[in-house]
Amino acid sequence: MYRPMYRLMMTESRNDRGTPPLREGESADMAAVTHYLRRLAEDGHGFAMDPRRVRSLAGGFNNRIYEVDTSAGIYLLKVYPGDRARRLEREFAALTRLSSLEEVPNAVFADPMAAGLNAPVLIYDKLPGSAVEPASMNREDLALLIGIAVAVHAVRDPGDLLLATPAGPSRPGDCLAYMDGTMRAMSASPAMNDPPFHLAVERLLDLRRCLAMADLRPALWADAPPRLCHGDLRPANVIKAERDGVGLVDWEHAGIMDPFYEIAGFFCHPESAALASGLREESIAVYCEKSADPHAFEKMAVYQIVLPVQWCVRILSLIEGYDRQAVQSWNELRPLEALWEDLGRYAGLAGKRLGTGMRGSV
Repeated sequence: MYRPMYRLMMTESRNDRGTPPLREGESADMAAVTHYLRRLAEDGHGFAMDPRRVRSLAGGFNNRIYEVDTSAGIYLLKVYPGDRARRLEREFAALTRLSSLEEVPNAVFADPMAAGLNAPVLIYDKLPGSAVEPASMNREDLALLIGIAVAVHAVRDPGDLLLATPAGPSRPGDCLAYMDGTMRAMSASPAMNDPPFHLAVERLLDLRRCLAMADLRPALWADAPPRLCHGDLRPANVIKAERDGVGLVDWEHAGIMDPFYEIAGFFCHPESAALASGLREESIAVYCEKSADPHAFEKMAVYQIVLPVQWCVRILSLIEGYDRQAVQSWNELRPLEALWEDLGRYAGLAGKRLGTGMRGSV
């Protein structure tokens, strides 16, 4: 299907011409967004002409999202934190590089510091559909998602210096280095004075020692260059259309990393816990079969041993810093009690997988 292409430019907005007074029931944020769109229309940007409706959508902890319904189409206006221009640039570059994929939004405008909003802004086509419910994902949905991942991971040249920078691990050893650094920091935390936390740290150290004994096959990655990846592949970033289609949004973390880590990470993510286990295993096998890597199945097996332990470390780190954290890897803030339950579930999974992935017994 033909996709209209715009001349995409990182553009500085003109100075603010004054924000009009608030209308009854209008928030300051919404007033600033509508005023900004009016300025874009006055500057000749067709996508901002004749806005019929502007409404706020639920954003993440970092971003604010607005739906803009105009005579030219329906767009999403994404406002990043004021100091996160790099995320705008990375997402803009990713959408531009992947513009041939219908399952990826088409970027139409990028502004590193929007006047009146005092923050970076990206405007892109709204993909049809809504955020997927993991429990409702079926075999066809997952097959389509795997197809998108295969197409993205096949990109050999990211086409942008920012996208060519690492967005995640390039091999399992990077995961181990992350665990070791995080564990050292937590071992020196005042939280160690809390007996349950102290016991959890000791349990994770046991799991890490088991990983050191496991056969993680490092030679498999000797000649495996990282590829372009989404960088935050999880169900919350998958859009499901009414007519059996899926799309992938939120590309602000895109960059090069190990594609097998990305796929294994999707199916190990807390948001994916509701997926049927049979579909999970089947989808992983489909990705490996479509991969050109001769060691695909072996690499995926390694990450399935490593990732549950990594998630234990990540979750315990969230628990240790619960009072000061601003971001979690979920759409909604997880209650502290729920994080402890997550930790127990991942620790059990890690112990089980390490027991079958060891050279000897645990």
